Amino acid sequence: MATKMLFLFALFGLAFSKLPHKRQCEGETKQDSPTRCSNYENIEYLDKTLKDNQKELQERIAAVEGKTRENLETLSSVQEELKRIKLQTKMEINHTKTQLQENNDDISSLKKEIQELRKSREREGVNINEIEERLNVTERKLRENKAKLENLETETKGSFSDTQKLLNLYKNRLSHLNTTTQELEGKVEARLDATKTDLDTELKKIQDNSKAFSAKLKQQKATVSKFMEETGSKFRHVDEQLKIQNTTVNQQKADTDTLKSKTAVNAKVAFSATIIESRDVFTGPKTASTSSILIFNRVFTNIGNAYNSKTGCFTAPLKGVYHFSFMTFGYNSYTSGAILVKNGRYQVSTWEFTGPDASDTTSNTVILELNANDTVNIILWEGGKIHTSVFSGFLVFPTS
Repeated sequence: MATKMLFLFALFGLAFSKLPHKRQCEGETKQDSPTRCSNYENIEYLDKTLKDNQKELQERIAAVEGKTRENLETLSSVQEELKRIKLQTKMEINHTKTQLQENNDDISSLKKEIQELRKSREREGVNINEIEERLNVTERKLRENKAKLENLETETKGSFSDTQKLLNLYKNRLSHLNTTTQELEGKVEARLDATKTDLDTELKKIQDNSKAFSAKLKQQKATVSKFMEETGSKFRHVDEQLKIQNTTVNQQKADTDTLKSKTAVNAKVAFSATIIESRDVFTGPKTASTSSILIFNRVFTNIGNAYNSKTGCFTAPLKGVYHFSFMTFGYNSYTSGAILVKNGRYQVSTWEFTGPDASDTTSNTVILELNANDTVNIILWEGGKIHTSVFSGFLVFPTS
């Protein structure tokens, strides 16, 4: 039985093992001719059916084995109880027999004593009525013990009879379970044979379909090879065009690098200048008839030549972010200070009133974003007068 069950499990493991070349085919439209996806779907359906049958069979076998183990455990416990009852009964019978033998020995001893007493009465005339009464009491006890022994034997026989009936009942149940197991094995074998036949039929269909699919695959492979040749020709043409474009791009890159180098040189802009062209280096006061633009005619630095020392104006050579600063120094007789102007519009300024101090100094700084050819210059406040001043600026970085 165990060998047969192992053979069945091995056969199920082989039949229900995971099928090779299993894959998912999504989105395929139904066709009249078989395809690989439809063959795989058939195999998956057979695989699922066999697994369901295996699961059902394993559950039923597990239930039968569990019931059989339960009955065997019950039978074992009944046998243990019978052994215990038998041993206890045997011990009681032996104990009763021992007491009966002791009573028989006592009776024999008393009979001997009576005989001796009778002989002694004849000789001595002693009354033995008391001894006879004791003998009668002992005989009654002996009869009672004998009756108890008979009752105990009767009860023991009844217990053995009931136990034997229970044992026969469990044997009948076990026989019924064995019969049910054999019937189930027969059904499983028949079901396995039918499943194997169906599986062989489906596998034959799948093999036939695979042959047709292989032929169609060869045809498609030839079409793909032709397409690859045509595509290769197109790619070679595209590759030649790319080479031409790469040459053009490299030339443009070289031109761009040259332009960047020129721009980097031109992007170096910085200047700084002060005022010296006036009597005692004084400028102002500003009136309605005089120009308000301060001319910083002593140039310290003018990299890029963006500052004009004759007009006092800075002209941006390229678009970018610029930094400007200016300082004025004056005396308390006049107000002092100046205004930074971009394209004629005020941007930032400094201012100092007349006061008790002897001299005043003002300064300011600003960062401006300029387009090419924008102008920046410094002007005096109306009525203002300064002793000297400094105007500086430089390009922080160009912008596109």
